[in-house]
Amino acid sequence: MIITFLRTAWRLLLEAIGENDYDRYRARMRGRGDTPVAPDAFYLSNLERKYSRPNRCC
Repeated sequence: MIITFLRTAWRLLLEAIGENDYDRYRARMRGRGDTPVAPDAFYLSNLERKYSRPNRCC
């Protein structure tokens, strides 16, 4: 019971920090018949998309 809880908590943590984003992207691209980009290019495009918008903090 505790092991099941810890595994579920671990999967939720990985999902929250975006660890599975590339795997989901790759599966979606395969479903469409498109070729996915390399993991490093995917990571850089996510960083650019995230930080290219103006930040209204402060």
